[in-house]
Amino acid sequence: MSVRRIKLRRDTAFNWSQINPALQEGEIGIVLNAQDGTGGGGRLKCGDGFTSWNNLPYVDDAGLDAIREEYGDEATFELGLQTTLT
Repeated sequence: MSVRRIKLRRDTAFNWSQINPALQEGEIGIVLNAQDGTGGGGRLKCGDGFTSWNNLPYVDDAGLDAIREEYGDEATFELGLQTTLT
């Protein structure tokens, strides 16, 4: 069995808000701990294919439960993602 790594799209809160991209449907974007003081590290948003970053809501615990339900118990998603991003 080989270990596979999936890297999710990630950036600082400042860069996300300035670039303001529309994430593809199902694409996950993660806010890294920011050196620029904007905070919000470890939070994530899930794209719908057309809504820009600034207008997407952050995924909360209910949203994480929906992701777990969709992808099964093997996927572990925690709000404290900053320790697992490397």
